[in-house]
Amino acid sequence: MKDGATTLNRRTMLQAMAATTAVFAAPQVVRAQNNSEVLIIGAGLSGLAAGLLLQEAGAKVRIIEGRDRVGGRVLSYRTLPGNPEVGGTSFGPGYARLVDAARTYGVGIRELTPVIQYYAKRELFLDGQHISMQDWPSHPRNPFPEQARAVPPWAYLGGVLAKANPLKSSDAWVQPENATLDIPYRDWLVQQGVSDDIINVTYNIEPSHGNSAYDVSTLMMLFVASFIAAQQQLAVPGQSPFLTAEGGNQAIPEGMAAAFKGDIEFGRNVTAMRSDGSQTEVHCADGTKYKADHVICSIPCSVLRRIKIDPVLPPEQARAVQTLNSQIINQAHMIAKEPFWEEDGLSPNMFSDGLVCSLVGEHKGDDPAEVTSVTAWIRGHSAALLDQMPDEQAKAAVIADIERHRPAAKGKLEIVEYKSWYRDPFSSGDWAVWQPGQVSTLAPHVGKPHGRLHFCGEHTAVSNRGMEGAMESGERVAFEVLEML
Repeated sequence: MKDGATTLNRRTMLQAMAATTAVFAAPQVVRAQNNSEVLIIGAGLSGLAAGLLLQEAGAKVRIIEGRDRVGGRVLSYRTLPGNPEVGGTSFGPGYARLVDAARTYGVGIRELTPVIQYYAKRELFLDGQHISMQDWPSHPRNPFPEQARAVPPWAYLGGVLAKANPLKSSDAWVQPENATLDIPYRDWLVQQGVSDDIINVTYNIEPSHGNSAYDVSTLMMLFVASFIAAQQQLAVPGQSPFLTAEGGNQAIPEGMAAAFKGDIEFGRNVTAMRSDGSQTEVHCADGTKYKADHVICSIPCSVLRRIKIDPVLPPEQARAVQTLNSQIINQAHMIAKEPFWEEDGLSPNMFSDGLVCSLVGEHKGDDPAEVTSVTAWIRGHSAALLDQMPDEQAKAAVIADIERHRPAAKGKLEIVEYKSWYRDPFSSGDWAVWQPGQVSTLAPHVGKPHGRLHFCGEHTAVSNRGMEGAMESGERVAFEVLEML
């Protein structure tokens, strides 16, 4: 920067605004003052957030992206009615950075109160048999204690977490005093009096992180529970804590990209990053090379481990890159040729211990009661199994599983889009999953700068999850680079 006082004042103002989540609304008062080039790898939310902040502060920024679109793991299928989400399914009013970005860049926000009632009801299937909520309290597969036997499996652990969660602040999960909780989630649940039978039916059927309660850190699950609780508290009384963007959540990064004045280049699959101390050179698979004074990398660890970094990362950071995985999860987005749920008299939504752990009727149209499409979710070991099959075989297995549980659906579902996040070469999974022992030893290191190489992405966020975590990390890394320009 040419004027040190102006830069300092501008940076201080930006940081103060970030603390109140109004940074994107800041007036454009600073002209370009800086000839240093910043290269950002990845045009997802974190990379775009960093790019816009740096651009506003006067830096010359270029963004490269391996895919042919912006958004990263925020993806809306415009090929189906209502643009159902494949990644970044919804957000809450406490996603202040994301909500402000939507408003700043002209993206409408849709409040989900009119349709939340349709998502809340789910049909329970265990061992291939439908169990009504009326029969569930006395059913032999019900493992819950007497006072909780009416609670459905998908709602039980929420109460346990709300009652026993010891984390008192948004960043408490990474604080050293809580390192003793960096144990398997299963072990912590047992300490709370939850049996393995309960864990199997409440978590292992539909794991939100990892393949089972054995391979995810308790600290991760407590952090997730705290974040969700905070979002619910921030909701307006009487309204749902869930929001989506008009046109699909992908419209938000698209709006951000439209406001970015620098270059965004697609189809750039990064293979190596080499630094000589003054500049970093980035190599792509197509032979393209870039040089920059600073490089910001938003690539998740599950992909970054395949990229050569020279000089090598410090030991703890290198171990984080090599071992921090992303969630294996698959989705099949379908059109129902006929409303089979009317024939069998059940909700289209299903919770099952079969291949498809969750079936969801989407309500994305003008009429809240209309089912615009149907989404099958496959998680954990079942997703890993499907990832060993060709797509057509995997899709056939999904349809067969649904028809086995819901005979009325036979011949009435057509898969329009199928997504394996693990087989996506630019993500190799979805959100980051911290395994037991990783939070206390690796989380403090994963987002540290390595010379002039900087890191962002939701896996580096400390206080927020998901899309807001990505925005948080982009903001943090932008200030980090500004301090060095």
